[in-house]
Amino acid sequence: MCDATLFSYSISHDLTRFEAIGLGCLFAVVITLIHITGLSGIANWSHGKSRLLREKQAPPVVASWYFGTTILLMLLLHIGDTLIWGFIVYAMKLIPNIHDAFYFSANTYTSLGYGDVLLSYDWRELSPLMAMSGLFTFACTTGQLFNVMGDHHSIVAELRAKGSTKNAIP
Repeated sequence: MCDATLFSYSISHDLTRFEAIGLGCLFAVVITLIHITGLSGIANWSHGKSRLLREKQAPPVVASWYFGTTILLMLLLHIGDTLIWGFIVYAMKLIPNIHDAFYFSANTYTSLGYGDVLLSYDWRELSPLMAMSGLFTFACTTGQLFNVMGDHHSIVAELRAKGSTKNAIP
């Protein structure tokens, strides 16, 4: 009788782990797709502003302001990702306090993993999947940031060159 009880516990325990892995993969993919969509919108906005600055021959400081805004939007996108994860673990009642759920998701998503807020043993496989989604989205942001930064450097150089010829004495 004891063996049958242990066996049924093992099966239900394994199913919970498969649920954690399956749901974690699903959430990681969905959050990564949301992130990439948002990142694409931010990059398109930034490139559009660069074209506008070229057309209007704006001062280079305006380009720097738009570049800073782009970085802020990318940061807010990552904060949004951690909020989604926080809502997920809170809605699944894996962490009963919403503040702790956000704290846990931010630490796990960024791979810091302080370990002072933990998921239950049955759902702990969700944590590395959350961290992997953070790695994916940070990698995407890094690639896009290189593109935006290259565009920023070229627009600033172009605006400075046009500004110096504009102010030159004929």
